[in-house]
Amino acid sequence: MGEELSQESIIELVNSMDAFSWITNNKLQLGAGPWQLVGHEYQVGILQDKSPRQVFIKGAQMGISECLVLKTLHGMIHGVYRQGALYLFPTRDDVGDFSQTRFDPLIETNPFIGKYVQGTDRKNVKKIHNGYLYLRGARSTKSIGGKKSSSSLKSVPVDRIVFDELDEIDKAMVILAEERVSHSSIRDIHGTGHIDYLGTPTIPDYGVDRLYQKSDQRVWVLKCQGCGKETCLELEFPNCLKRDINGVVKRVCVHCGHEVYPADGRWIARHPQRSAELVGWWISQLNSIYVSPTKILDLYEDPPNGDLSEIMNSKLGRAYIPAENRLDPSEVYSCCGTDSMLIKHDGPTCMGVDVGKVLHVVIGERKTRETLKIVKTCRVDSFNDLYDLINKFSVRSTVIDLRPETRKVREFQRHAHSSVFGCEYVETKTGMIQWDDKNLVIKCNRTEVCDASHELVMGFGKLILPRVNAELEEFVKEVCNIAKVLEEKGDTGQQVFRYRKLGPDHYRHALNYCLLASERCGILSDKGIISRFFSSRKKKSFMTA
Repeated sequence: MGEELSQESIIELVNSMDAFSWITNNKLQLGAGPWQLVGHEYQVGILQDKSPRQVFIKGAQMGISECLVLKTLHGMIHGVYRQGALYLFPTRDDVGDFSQTRFDPLIETNPFIGKYVQGTDRKNVKKIHNGYLYLRGARSTKSIGGKKSSSSLKSVPVDRIVFDELDEIDKAMVILAEERVSHSSIRDIHGTGHIDYLGTPTIPDYGVDRLYQKSDQRVWVLKCQGCGKETCLELEFPNCLKRDINGVVKRVCVHCGHEVYPADGRWIARHPQRSAELVGWWISQLNSIYVSPTKILDLYEDPPNGDLSEIMNSKLGRAYIPAENRLDPSEVYSCCGTDSMLIKHDGPTCMGVDVGKVLHVVIGERKTRETLKIVKTCRVDSFNDLYDLINKFSVRSTVIDLRPETRKVREFQRHAHSSVFGCEYVETKTGMIQWDDKNLVIKCNRTEVCDASHELVMGFGKLILPRVNAELEEFVKEVCNIAKVLEEKGDTGQQVFRYRKLGPDHYRHALNYCLLASERCGILSDKGIISRFFSSRKKKSFMTA
């Protein structure tokens, strides 16, 4: 028989198995006192799971960030992440807050962690056992060849990455950071390294919400002690909450109405066939014993300022955006008429062009001063194709994306036999469209112009689209791929509305430019009328009049 293991060796073996065994055997201390299972039953599965790719959507203050910190420390101390780990936050300020409020207290109050930590004087780099934990902000530091870059994310090889509040991190920085596990010694069918994506969801089909939709979609289901059936509070809200005669709200089984309790739960995957690729977790304050369900339902029924965003995002961990802040495909399709897309037009027409790997083109005509009819949407490969479109459609006014191909745009302006303005979006609020006739540049606030195209779609009869075809379906998809969100400026703290890109949005900007170009396109084709129109036209835009 082999040599028997000592009790100490057995304990260490158990501790190395998963983070849950490790923290319970060592009686983990948190800032508010010892970690306890009561009230945190849903955390057990998270702490035990070792899947290489995971995504978490959550309500605020559910302890998921602490779980991922502990899993990271456990893996580094027990030699799983020998090259180290990277924690990525939206800003540098978040790094300092995390280090001071989450990491440092763990070291100070838990000797079984602290004995492995060296060099705690730096807030953004910690040596844990034989590796380094890097805490980084995800703001890009410079742009090289049109691509965003960050010196803080280069030359940092790691075995694990945690993206904290993914929706607030620049997508370019996410892609750059993911390369940090390219040379990880942890290799399996998924590639290299372990990656966790974490955050309170914001916009549907964006960021953590989009990833969760692709995952196995695990939810916490509660077993009813009355009928024995299970209820997921997140999926059944608000039907899973009921007020008693005193106005107190209880969590109830949607099958029999019996009260249910978060402790009586288990994780189930709604799409278990996806578990090998991406594990997803969804937990909200509905399952917190520290948040009153009465407060949650009160806020839902009477939201502050009539806006459900905060209750849906922070309380329910659910992606949500008010209907007025994002176009729905059905709203764009409702603008479609019965006319086929044209292959030529007698004019006068206006053209908007978004510049990228290919050129997205939208051509329209002004039926009235309030009505814009789109006669052509297409994608072309080169600026030479634009000359052909100008001739075929008798284009009188064009607005084209000035960047990134400024030189080519300038050349196109010189050779086009019609009015061509390069468009430059600006962040400052202008209140009107600024046409620079000398330099052939138009400057406009991006948010205001996107608002204008939104209102064009929503205004009954203001936008007329061709009959549905394959290209128009792509147009509709891209027109809806932006959403207006309230963001905070990092330097001033001022809150401003900005449109956030959710996917390919080239046609939305081409529509914006076409709308702008229509300001200098007539309604009638008679040259004399057009000439008089230009000579008397004021600079002020009809969109902001």
